[in-house]
Order: sequence, then structure tokens, then C-alpha cells
Amino acid sequence: MNLKLLYEILGDTTVQLRKGSEVDSHQSGNVQVTEIYAMPHESESKDLEMVDCHFITVGVDKAKAKARKGELINLLKSYPQPERLAQGPSYIEVGGVIGDQGAAFQLFALGQALGLWNIITPETLGIEGQEASTLAGQGFVMIDGFKVA
Repeated sequence: MNLKLLYEILGDTTVQLRKGSEVDSHQSGNVQVTEIYAMPHESESKDLEMVDCHFITVGVDKAKAKARKGELINLLKSYPQPERLAQGPSYIEVGGVIGDQGAAFQLFALGQALGLWNIITPETLGIEGQEASTLAGQGFVMIDGFKVA
């Protein structure tokens, strides 16, 4: 899989956007956790299709995405484990393959915007709040699969 081309397509067609404040601090067991979301807020990108990936929103430029759909499909055909892509991998698995979980969210959002698959999050199953965040942290943000036509 040509990761250089994949990242070029993702950079041209998508942007990672935060949902809340730039800095979030909370207690997790005995550890004080500070998360920094160094990205624009979703309200700053009005002309994009917004795709919820639980932790972040990904904005997709539909016109650019449609123009690069063929390239993306050809890239997906060379995914190292096509059977896993067809079965619906999580962002953790895809992030491991392409080198970045944020890029996995961008790929998931791009594919959903182009009708290649749907993203499944805890919220799509009616699970909310802390339980949803726990599940998402364990990898329960995934796609329903991609099959080469």
C-alpha cells in the first residue's frame, strides 16, 4: 500500500477537528490525565461534511473527495490484509497498518463520505457517556467493512 499517496489524499480531502476545548483534564484512577487537542474546532469548518469519529470530528471536502475516489479505491485494493478490511477493522488496527490512528479516523470518515462503508461507534448503538468513551478507547470505533467490487 502506497502510504505516501494515502496521506496525500487524506491531507487533500480531510481535516481533523476537535469537538470540545483544546485542553481537557480529568482523573483516571490514580492518574491525572491532560489531553491536548491541537487542532481547529469543528465550528471553524463550515463548508465540510462533518463525520463523527467519537474522539474527534473529521471534516471531509466532498468535491475533492469525489475527485479522488478512484485513487482511494485503488489504494484500498492494495491494503496489506484485504480480508481484515472487509471484516470491519477498528481505528486501532488500521492505525497500526497506516502508522497513525488520527489518519485512520480520516480514512474512515473519507470512506463513509464516499459511501464505501459506514463508521460504527458506541453512539450508533445507543451507548453514551463514560461507557461509550471506555468502549471507544478499547477500539470500538470501526467500519462495517470494505469489499472490492
